Amino acid sequence: MEPDPHDKTRAELQILEAIVQAFDRREEVFAAIAPAETHEEACAAVEKLLGVGEMEARAVLDMQARRWAQGEQRKITDHIAVLRAELESA
Repeated sequence: MEPDPHDKTRAELQILEAIVQAFDRREEVFAAIAPAETHEEACAAVEKLLGVGEMEARAVLDMQARRWAQGEQRKITDHIAVLRAELESA
């Protein structure tokens, strides 16, 4: 059976949606990860806070500080719209 060609797009969309959710809750994200002793604890805290999986939580934790700027958030939101349109037209 052939893999679904849209699986990669769906995975990217999930990650970007988690990042946008983290933008909207940035203070909560920072508060959740501050007491973590390890990357794994920080990841678990983000998973729990945002209700996302490990892959999405790691993407949030791996974001560079410059990506937290409002302009970057708009770029990601715009890209999400493009991915959703791509999946809907498939």
